[in-house]
Amino acid sequence: MLVTGIGTASAAPSVTPAEGRPADSAAVLSADERRADDGGTDDRGAADGGTDDRGAGDRERWSDVDAFVRERMEATGTPGGAWAIVEGGAVVHEQTYGRDGRGAPVTPDTPFLWGSVAKPVTALAVMRLVEDGRVRLDAPARTYLPWFRLADRGVSDRITVRHLLTNTSGIPASATAEVQDRYDNAPGALAHAVRDLARIAPGVEPGTAYAYSSAGYAVLGALVEEVSGQAYGTYAHKRIFDPLGMEHAIATEDDAARERVAPGHRLVFGRPVVFDAPYDTAGAPAAHVGGSVRDAARLVLAQLGGGEVDGRRVLSARGIAEIHRGQTDSDIDRFGLGWSVGTLPGTGERTVWKSGSLPGYDAMIVMLPESDRAVIVLQNAFHLLRAQEFHHAALGAARILSDAEPGTAPTDPLATVLPWSATALAVLLTLCAAAPALRFLPGRRAAARARSRRRILWTTALSVGASLTLVVLLWWVLPAALGGTLASALLWLPDTGWSAVAAVAAALFLAAERASLAVTDLRRSRAVDPGALTSRPR
Repeated sequence: MLVTGIGTASAAPSVTPAEGRPADSAAVLSADERRADDGGTDDRGAADGGTDDRGAGDRERWSDVDAFVRERMEATGTPGGAWAIVEGGAVVHEQTYGRDGRGAPVTPDTPFLWGSVAKPVTALAVMRLVEDGRVRLDAPARTYLPWFRLADRGVSDRITVRHLLTNTSGIPASATAEVQDRYDNAPGALAHAVRDLARIAPGVEPGTAYAYSSAGYAVLGALVEEVSGQAYGTYAHKRIFDPLGMEHAIATEDDAARERVAPGHRLVFGRPVVFDAPYDTAGAPAAHVGGSVRDAARLVLAQLGGGEVDGRRVLSARGIAEIHRGQTDSDIDRFGLGWSVGTLPGTGERTVWKSGSLPGYDAMIVMLPESDRAVIVLQNAFHLLRAQEFHHAALGAARILSDAEPGTAPTDPLATVLPWSATALAVLLTLCAAAPALRFLPGRRAAARARSRRRILWTTALSVGASLTLVVLLWWVLPAALGGTLASALLWLPDTGWSAVAAVAAALFLAAERASLAVTDLRRSRAVDPGALTSRPR
């Protein structure tokens, strides 16, 4: 899909479903229960990367992970990346590769944008409000965000907070285009984006079907702002990033400027090209959170540590369990509150994971709660049709940690076929547009003038009709089949998008040219044979 937020929803298809037990918001600890639960936690904290004293077997696995992730980045043409391994309540290994978009070496503190890995952050923010007693998971979202609505007011009233968290709100995936990639950093940008959902018709009744949608997480971000009285980024810093020690975390335009986020890279005909996009405040809750690999590791430590890191708690252990519980079937596995839940092929081990992408960046976190392990991989390149290849870096690394083979990265032939086909079509249409020049060659001018009026009309109609059909297919049908618009194709698939634009321009020129030539030929035919208009074949 073009619009996932992107994300992209195009996560790893090799993860298979893991069942979750039914529960409701009562499963989340009350404030009193949470205080009681605080006393029973251990004091495990994050270690500095690579300093943990481990055995030869662990170091060999980490070395294998390093080699595998580097190989994957080389295979996808990723200029730079960073990854970390979390185990036993500590960051036991971290490594970097290549350079950022400004040419500087990537370090463990280099900031990346995380794409849809922002969604678990937003889920954590909402759950903090739940455990503070300010929000109920199964209450209508309009209880806390009265001005939120879709085109159908009745359906809007039935959308609960849990529906939004589990992507079962009935908001269609196509609504993502209304809230994502706006690059809007004006005051109130997030609320403005959510208000624009008022023109979106719901796809299904809330709670009846899963549809991955960044729009629902934009609504949750606006809900956080409304209930807390703070901007989304401010709340995220105060209640999540600062307590967890995520020193380089990004959730605002000022954060991105302070951390000097380097441009990412889009793949154009297989080669990385620097893409320097502005920050997008309106898209923060769904896709524009970021930070270094060390920041991501702190987030993971809290997830695996029952909501606590270094004695600082951001959520109760039962709250974390609720977040990680698969609550609805998705198109890939099961979906919890911001996280996907499945099992790792070849091991059967339960996984809690999330991938995320933006034009220029890719991120993936794979947690293995049963063995208290996780792997985080951040990359500064992306191509939508090669999403599974990018995500395989983290999935394969997780399998190596579980003593399994990493497997082969899945590939999509469209990643090669689509851009080159669009380019070939643009070239072909350009050649067709140049073909009338042949009329001026010796021997061709008389042949052109000898055409009957009937032949002029039907060949012109055929040529103009075919050209305009191609315009419709390239401008509307093909992007819609990929889940977006031509504008989103230009952003997420620049090689395909610009080739399609060139083909559309050539097709329109060809149609106008053929129509103009037909008028000229008909006038010339009339001058040669004044009775042609009334002549009929016998």
